[in-house]
Amino acid sequence: MGKAYKLFRKKGNKLYPLFVLATKETPMHTWIPAESGVLTTSGKVKSKLGDLCYRPGWHLNDSCPYVQHIGIKGPSGKIEYMNPDYVWCEVSYSDAINYQKKANEKGRNKNGQIIKKNAYLKEIPVNGFYRYKTNPQMFGEWIIAGAIRIERILSDEEVVELCKPYGLVPMPRYKKVS
Repeated sequence: MGKAYKLFRKKGNKLYPLFVLATKETPMHTWIPAESGVLTTSGKVKSKLGDLCYRPGWHLNDSCPYVQHIGIKGPSGKIEYMNPDYVWCEVSYSDAINYQKKANEKGRNKNGQIIKKNAYLKEIPVNGFYRYKTNPQMFGEWIIAGAIRIERILSDEEVVELCKPYGLVPMPRYKKVS
């Protein structure tokens, strides 16, 4: 079992995914298998952001609870703030099977070279995971896992402390979660 971090939307005492299947409550302290989102005719997945590339599974960060490409834009026009209703959670994920070799095979070009942006699966990694960099601006790589268990919600202070060893400073909240 691996340990990682996941960003959720918090509404009252309930947690929800941010973008895909965003209205589906995500309970704590129970194993939750990943589900595929609704596919469009073009093979993408519907989300609150619009249609996204179909990479099914829970997207996690194993380094620390940090993102710089998800949030609220500030006066500069760049993302500067954490959404007020987003929270970081510590999660466990299923790591019985490492699907990295299979993902890398999907990303090989005709010369056998791995093209990282293509090295992902179009199926949920059941009982396992693989790594993928979904955004070139992001810190590290995501873990894409087949199942998670939310262990706890992290405080903003804990997030700051967990990011310090990496020299990272999390974005400030736009306003505090109520």
